[in-house]
Amino acid sequence: MKTAHIKIYLILIFITGLLQIDILHVEWDYFKYIQAIHIIGSILLTIFLLIPLVNIHVYRHLVVKKQNSINGIVLGVVLFLITISGFYLFLIGNRGGDIYGLVSFYIHLYGSFFLLLALFLHTKKRVNAAFTSKLMVILIAGTFYSTPSFSATSSKLTNIQLEKNVQRYHNQDWTNSAKCKSCHTDIFNQWADSNHRHMTSSNPYYMVMENLAAEDKGNGFRKWCMGCHNPSAITTEQDKTTHPMNGNIMPDPLFESGSSTLIDELKIHGNSQLEQGVSCLACHRITKVDSSGNSAYSLDLSNRKKYTFEESDSQTEQWLSEKFINANPKVHKQSYSNKIYKQSAYCASCHDEYLPDNHLGVVSTFKEWEKSPYNDPKNPSKHKDCIDCHMTNLKENKFSPLKGRSTNGGTMKDDVKVHYFSGSNHFLSGLKNKINEDQTIQLLKTSAKLDVDIKEGKVIVGVKNIGAGHHLPTGVSDFRELWLEITIKDKNNKVVFESGKLQADNNLGKDARPFMKVFGDENNQPVGLQFWRYKKLISDTRIPAGERREEIYTIKEAKKLHYPLTAVVKLNFRIYPQWVTSIVQKAYPQLPNPPVIELNKIVKKF
Repeated sequence: MKTAHIKIYLILIFITGLLQIDILHVEWDYFKYIQAIHIIGSILLTIFLLIPLVNIHVYRHLVVKKQNSINGIVLGVVLFLITISGFYLFLIGNRGGDIYGLVSFYIHLYGSFFLLLALFLHTKKRVNAAFTSKLMVILIAGTFYSTPSFSATSSKLTNIQLEKNVQRYHNQDWTNSAKCKSCHTDIFNQWADSNHRHMTSSNPYYMVMENLAAEDKGNGFRKWCMGCHNPSAITTEQDKTTHPMNGNIMPDPLFESGSSTLIDELKIHGNSQLEQGVSCLACHRITKVDSSGNSAYSLDLSNRKKYTFEESDSQTEQWLSEKFINANPKVHKQSYSNKIYKQSAYCASCHDEYLPDNHLGVVSTFKEWEKSPYNDPKNPSKHKDCIDCHMTNLKENKFSPLKGRSTNGGTMKDDVKVHYFSGSNHFLSGLKNKINEDQTIQLLKTSAKLDVDIKEGKVIVGVKNIGAGHHLPTGVSDFRELWLEITIKDKNNKVVFESGKLQADNNLGKDARPFMKVFGDENNQPVGLQFWRYKKLISDTRIPAGERREEIYTIKEAKKLHYPLTAVVKLNFRIYPQWVTSIVQKAYPQLPNPPVIELNKIVKKF
């Protein structure tokens, strides 16, 4: 066959490859056929036409005629790389987490352009060889320079490690948490309406923020969010958090209690439909942690001993499997238990966050605890780990360890570690279950105490962090609202001073003094929702563990006051500012406004 025909076939293969580039947005009905033609055509062309022709050509010109052509050598190298990368993509694929697949993809993509250029230069008679070789080196270097960094980018955005020789998981590897309910009913029910369960599609604030981050920083930036919020999706190489579908209907899980949709998914789909968010396995198959944060933990879903029928989707076989486990549960318990689960460093892997580009700390809850008086392992009476507060039952605003069983029919325990995961976000869990909300509000009310004094026309209010083992507030404290609401009345019941009242638009006024962090950009301007743009810390008025912060207010015309004065001071908390909720409500109009919670109140006469 003539060389000219080979060139035509190469151009056709190049065009079918070009049409698969994302920016062209070729419709799937055409794309799937173009892809098939490109793959099959490339294989046939390479094996039956290209390789024989190249062998003959090389033998004729290098061996017989003893011609040395730099253009020809460059052409051969490019052709070899494209061929090898093409076969790798066909036989193994580009699965996202496989660096060889990524390298093969970019070599194959950009190499095709250089192949045509090299072929053109090789067939020209009057081409300066030195110029050609320099041009090719510059172009190839430019190609790799423009190629995104593979491992560096991944390590910056998420630090999740999988077990040895595993690049990714499949949906079936993530056992649906509803399977755990049959033997751990109480624990499941606590978790089912907790904020750990509802970290993704059922959390409208998170969904808006992930999408906003992707619009601002690029779609790949979602990994930074998903590493902790959606580990199942990121380890199955999904590039974004999605809403679950019930047939053709998108369910609204905002007010759904008991994770009923998840239970139904297990009945209908088994493990074939991925459970997103922080599932039972997401915590109970962590084998190693690093307190540096940004999802710095190791997962192992594969290396555990499985009972007969444990992975079956048949209800009969599942029932048999449960009987086998219950008959000898030691191995099962060992598979989902680890001594690190009781350590605060375990929580640090996600409850400390830093920006991937400049490593500035966004959330430093673990580091705050490390410096607190509660981190005192040499003094057991004072030492408290995360689970001692956040996984201990509360009653009447006091810690009241729950006596019971974590497994149906299991051993009676004096302190069952409850899975409400009480923290600060009472609001979203409360839309589903008032018990979950009540546990969090009780915990919040253990955190601080107030004192007030009035001297020489000055109102002096003290707030002491007496219960939180970290700063108050912590977490995403650039969005949390903790503030003093003060009302001073004279003997005639006339208001002579007030501060911290909500405005007509339900936002805090400028007179309010919230305890929070304010992130700024490089120009020291608040970044607002886009906290990933943080470059400079404008202010941090939060209260460290065990410390007291004092706020002083001035009463105008203090000499004209009519005593006695009555001071009413409230410490209020709201999980999100109204301006943030209003933005989220544009995408989720069914979302109600979070209420203001009164954590403490003091009334005193002067």
